[in-house]
Amino acid sequence: MRFDMSTKRPYRTEQIANWIRDEIMSGALLPGSRLEERPISERFGVSKTPVREALIQLSTTGLVELRQRRGAIVTVLSVEQVVSMFEVMTELESMAANFAALRMSPADREELAKIHRRGEECIPHEDFEKYDVINKEFHEQIYRGSCNEYLEANIKDVRRRLGVYRRYPFQKPGRILQSFSDHGQVIAAISKGDGEAAGKIMRDHISSGGRVFADLVVEMRRQS
Repeated sequence: MRFDMSTKRPYRTEQIANWIRDEIMSGALLPGSRLEERPISERFGVSKTPVREALIQLSTTGLVELRQRRGAIVTVLSVEQVVSMFEVMTELESMAANFAALRMSPADREELAKIHRRGEECIPHEDFEKYDVINKEFHEQIYRGSCNEYLEANIKDVRRRLGVYRRYPFQKPGRILQSFSDHGQVIAAISKGDGEAAGKIMRDHISSGGRVFADLVVEMRRQS
């Protein structure tokens, strides 16, 4: 696609913002990492202006913190903030599973089962990188199945804020196996159309991961 001069900067700003967001989500840029304008502008062959605009855009989502006269860094969440956000996400995820059990189409249920089966191959070698991707697909399939766009958008927003940290729980020995087992129970409840059971199982599933995660964040802060 071609861009004229009037659209080039907004396009570059969005491109840079997407790149920084992906680097944060993948763990390439860790919480607290400095985001210097010059190296980023040189990477994309642009002035500092679209870089600055991209950083401002990301700061509105909470991924980046802008510090007066000290530049930008990847936002560092406190343990208290993480726990609070996990509490909210737990209830939203539970609600989505409840709705999905009542509203998900047969075709979408089958797709959910297919995604779940793919996760099994990650268990023997505890391939948390691959499982993290499959886990994301599994949960997003449930969001879609809830048939509530507002709920889906809000869950994704919270998960995005926690995204840089969320991959850590799967690194705990046995966590992938436990997660896979939990997902199987969620599927069983959804297949039966039992919204109450699906919501309860999902709540327990997310709460368990949140406790593992909180322990790891405490340990990370201690080491830092």
